[in-house]
Amino acid sequence: MFTIEVYIKESEGKGLGVFAKNFIPKGTIICQFVEGFDTKVHVKNLDELNDIQKKFIDKYFWREYDYYYSSCDHAIFINHSYTPNTILDGYGNVVANFDINVDEEIL
Repeated sequence: MFTIEVYIKESEGKGLGVFAKNFIPKGTIICQFVEGFDTKVHVKNLDELNDIQKKFIDKYFWREYDYYYSSCDHAIFINHSYTPNTILDGYGNVVANFDINVDEEIL
């Protein structure tokens, strides 16, 4: 779940993307996993899913260790990048890896 204000708009060449409404300093937790609101799936449970569910996980979940996580808000629209401005912290949180400016896409 986002801990900051964001908005969704078209991202050049990527479909929809998430953009910062305000300046975000490096080190800020941008998203955090909220038990009971967000979703996590253990890798051992993937065999129980059908192909459509697995494709959904591939597209909208991120993996940390033995779990796939998904947020139930706009965080599913965070696009991947070879030069991301966020990192995963190993606890289900997405953290700003650099300062993120107003209207900058969160990657």
